[in-house]
Amino acid sequence: MPPGKRTGLSETDPMKQLLRWMPQVFIAGLALVTIMSLIPSTSVPQAIQFWDKAQHALGYVALSVSGCLAFPQRVMPVVIGLLAHGAAIEIMQATLTTTRFGDVFDWLADGIGILAGFVIHGYALPKPAA
Repeated sequence: MPPGKRTGLSETDPMKQLLRWMPQVFIAGLALVTIMSLIPSTSVPQAIQFWDKAQHALGYVALSVSGCLAFPQRVMPVVIGLLAHGAAIEIMQATLTTTRFGDVFDWLADGIGILAGFVIHGYALPKPAA
């Protein structure tokens, strides 16, 4: 069975319709997290600024769940890729921006979010029927 294909879902099943969009949701989420992480911190709306580590963890929970749903046959590469993405963002914040600072604890929060998303995907979400 090709990667990303799921068995047991009819063409009209709402879950199948949702899953069909997961690769695009994942890519859009990656773009949004990257942009929000690299724009000057003064440009981030005050309404979405709350505890920094929670922002990191929640963003990467969403990326992890959407990535695992988008690529169910490639879950480990998604997890490893997201860890690398989080590290790259921190390096870019430290080297390419003047209003952002790279922080290993931000990357740790990313990793906690990735792990939580992996667990949610593996144990809390319903599985398609075989």
